[in-house]
Amino acid sequence: MPEQHPFTTNRWFENLINPSLHEKWINNIDSFGYIPNKETKSIFLGTFPIWQISTGNKNQENFEFFYGSSVNEFWNCLGEILEFEINTLENRLNILEINNIGITDILKQIDRNPINSNLDRDLTVLSYNNIIDLKCQFSKIENIFITSGGKSRIGNLNDNNKNVGTWLKNSVIDRNLKGFNQDGFVKEILIDNIKFNLIYLYSPSNSTRRSIQGILNRNNNFDIENIDINSFRRLQWGYFLRKYHLGETNIKSIKNIWDLVNNNETLLDFFEN
Repeated sequence: MPEQHPFTTNRWFENLINPSLHEKWINNIDSFGYIPNKETKSIFLGTFPIWQISTGNKNQENFEFFYGSSVNEFWNCLGEILEFEINTLENRLNILEINNIGITDILKQIDRNPINSNLDRDLTVLSYNNIIDLKCQFSKIENIFITSGGKSRIGNLNDNNKNVGTWLKNSVIDRNLKGFNQDGFVKEILIDNIKFNLIYLYSPSNSTRRSIQGILNRNNNFDIENIDINSFRRLQWGYFLRKYHLGETNIKSIKNIWDLVNNNETLLDFFEN
């Protein structure tokens, strides 16, 4: 049975979103997202909510918003980096608005098989979010942060290659595209001469813990004492948020991350190459 993204329905709208700011996006047939203000410079782009949140299956541990799964580290990671409380939904909205960060998903309507799967490979797209339309309405958007797909070049969408990057590419496949075949955490992409920095951040899902631990093992923990999976993820997120979105900042944790990475030649080379 097809699932419509719940952000485009009144269920999320009534509970979480200020109607004076966002009603037009709920009713827009092409694009949607929590874009807090016209100064929004970056967006986080996910895939689609887990089935429990999408279908309204009530669970006190989950919440009805982007990255709402209780086993996803997205909000914990972002809150620690930006030194912001994220214990309520209001706080989660405030951290986005104060920092001029938007958030949305690339899939608008999907089929899910099996119906209780939360794996990207079990999703079939029926319609896409229109990211170019968002850019037209919020012209200052420069960066698209994604948390699935990896740092390798973005190939074509197929049954074995489903992630934010391939779905984004496929959603604009009929346009003039450049830059999707680059390797690296950051790709400068062009969609009909509209430029974005497409920036891959390590997934906040538990499914990537093994791969991150493998990176740490192969690089002898980058000679960083007491580093673990979560702290390494925070380093990577903080470094790229500082470089492409925040710029100079008084946030102590960001300043510490920036200094640590830039004083660690091996880690800096890993992030930049």
